[in-house]
Amino acid sequence: MSHSILARCARTGQFGIALASVSLAAGADLDAAVRPNVGAILIRGARSFRLNRLATNLLAQGHGPAHVLRQLEQSDSDFDLRQVAIIDRESTLATHSGAGLRAWSGLRCGSAYAVLCEHVADERIAAAMAAAFEAAPADDLDHRLLCALEAGTAAAGSSARPGLALRSAALVTWGRRDYSDLEVRVDLHEQPVKELRRVYADMKPSVEYYEQRARNPSQAMHHREFAGLLKAQQTQDPS
Repeated sequence: MSHSILARCARTGQFGIALASVSLAAGADLDAAVRPNVGAILIRGARSFRLNRLATNLLAQGHGPAHVLRQLEQSDSDFDLRQVAIIDRESTLATHSGAGLRAWSGLRCGSAYAVLCEHVADERIAAAMAAAFEAAPADDLDHRLLCALEAGTAAAGSSARPGLALRSAALVTWGRRDYSDLEVRVDLHEQPVKELRRVYADMKPSVEYYEQRARNPSQAMHHREFAGLLKAQQTQDPS
């Protein structure tokens, strides 16, 4: 069981993915899933670590998402057990939802995004995620993705299938650099999406600090001083 979203921000050129899953360490599925300035892929259902690299390599060679999707199908004997969404730097999407997926599984696509739900209660979860993502188009991509993930979790509510409670969640965005702009993962947690929000609240305002510290460590503020400033800011503005 999982619900997830893949998107591109037209304003910044960022690609981003957010997901929550019953599986452990679902964030590992995002390895090689994004190539900055090129495109991104999200695979749910049966996990695959090999297809991410194949897809992003093909995108980097100039192939469009539809062609890449066909190449994945030809190289993958278990394609019917997977959900796939691919997006390129033009925000072109190609998607697949295999016939072998467990009900309810489905896709909902909009402008530069795709919501993937696998083995969830019903289609209302996908609809809630799409509505949340579209609600604040001017917000940062990472925030929109997290809001969509939270909306899907709330829509699932108590309807989650017995023994299939969510256990992991992840959020990642990539811009124009060869490393991620933001990445947060939660594993083996009773409320992984809630915990993802808690960690994100600290991580989001810390991104610029860690970037400066990596570029110029001798001139960077000491981490304890920064932590104190961040705590004071959060106390003054708890929202």
